[in-house]
Amino acid sequence: MKNTLRILLLGLLTLGLAACEKEETSGGNVQSFGALVLNEGSFGVNNAAISALDIASGDIDNNWFQSANNRGLGNNAQDMLLYQSKVFVTVTESNTLEAIDPATGVSSQKSMGTLKPRSIAASDGKLYISCYTPACVVRVDANSLAIEDTCLLGEFHPEGIAIAQGKAFVASAYNDAYAYDNHLYVIDLASFSVTSTIEVGLNLNRVERINDDRLIVSWIGNYADIPSGCAIVDANSLAITAVNHGLTKMTVANGKVYGYDAPYGGTTSWLVVNPDGSVHDFPFPVSLDNNAYGININPANGDFYFMDADYSAGGNVYCYRPDGTLRFKAPAAMNPSKVVFL
Repeated sequence: MKNTLRILLLGLLTLGLAACEKEETSGGNVQSFGALVLNEGSFGVNNAAISALDIASGDIDNNWFQSANNRGLGNNAQDMLLYQSKVFVTVTESNTLEAIDPATGVSSQKSMGTLKPRSIAASDGKLYISCYTPACVVRVDANSLAIEDTCLLGEFHPEGIAIAQGKAFVASAYNDAYAYDNHLYVIDLASFSVTSTIEVGLNLNRVERINDDRLIVSWIGNYADIPSGCAIVDANSLAITAVNHGLTKMTVANGKVYGYDAPYGGTTSWLVVNPDGSVHDFPFPVSLDNNAYGININPANGDFYFMDADYSAGGNVYCYRPDGTLRFKAPAAMNPSKVVFL
């Protein structure tokens, strides 16, 4: 009887360990709340934040990061990326890179000196971060957070960055004299050097990877007689396909680009861009209380998440089903700009 009980307990323990191993390898640190919201904060006010969002109920905790770390996020949070079970955040004016454990909210903070980090992309265990001072892209080890190498770009501040076909594509925007650039830098990741530049639109802003062969790049223009716009970039040939529309913010889902154009002094419009550059209407009308400030799509169920901001108080996160039905509106912190799904 004792032997039988011992065998039974050993069998249950083995099954339990196997189940734990399966959950760890397949699920990772998926939290019950489901998503994190990056709140940029107001420039110079040191009030950037990360909120935990329950995507089932719409409940939101805007003090999630501060409660876990006994400190604020800093001044002007710019980008957030989930990579290898960590959430990485760049905080430009605080010159920091945060590596956050989403299971606890606890963060390891890396000083970036005076680099002013902006946008993040990742590949093969490395983070690639565009930086303002000097204008460059740095390669950072995702585990140790050590800066391994720097690729200098020139006099114009870089913004968005995306990776495809072993190359980093980096948007070049403006310089300290507020002159605008029109080049997309192409960096070979193996040599970590600029191999070419592509002339596109003026004052480049965002770059998103559609698939390993296509990217989309957007530009703002000069806020006067040169308008905003965007183009599809072939990651192999570097050929450009013009898109007859601008995109202020965008996200990629199911091989298509969903976004909005909010031209300076103009009216916000919503659109979808196909990989061939053709444009069609957004799937449903979008209604926000304030200025559109971000868009993301939950890859698990296709729900749309929109963020708005009025620049003087906390913004909102809106969750719409793919059929255009509003599921919830959650009050976020100052200037919410991005949702990352865990």
